[in-house]
Amino acid sequence: MPWWERISVTVDDKGKQQSCSYQSSRLPTGPCDEEMASTLPAIRAKGGPGLYSKLTFERRFSPGARLDSGRLQPGDKLLGQQVMHLTFGADGTIASCKVVGRSGEMIPAYDCDEVKAEVFRASTGASPKAPLQAFMTILVYGHQEQIA
Repeated sequence: MPWWERISVTVDDKGKQQSCSYQSSRLPTGPCDEEMASTLPAIRAKGGPGLYSKLTFERRFSPGARLDSGRLQPGDKLLGQQVMHLTFGADGTIASCKVVGRSGEMIPAYDCDEVKAEVFRASTGASPKAPLQAFMTILVYGHQEQIA
């Protein structure tokens, strides 16, 4: 079953973090992962006077051979994207991982080493003997808003 999760960080016009939020299609909204939030390059998100900048790091898991479109909401600007092709063993561990595409100026640091450290058994839906393939699309995007 496809799923997504995202962490968004809002910084003020001086680059200071104002908020952090976590959302997921498979879990209730939870606390912000401050460790992950600290990896977002907030200083580069700094906008002009009176502007907030919102940066989002999003993972999209697409089981099977169908690649996620990478579509964003209107107003969001893609800053970086990385697509990985994954295959799974019967136990839900990653059998192979290969980066098949990268674009943008802010390439996500999340790569095959991080993916291999995770277990995807619950999300693959595979029978115990059937290996599965999937794509993991990692997006970094953002937009600016006027401070109210």
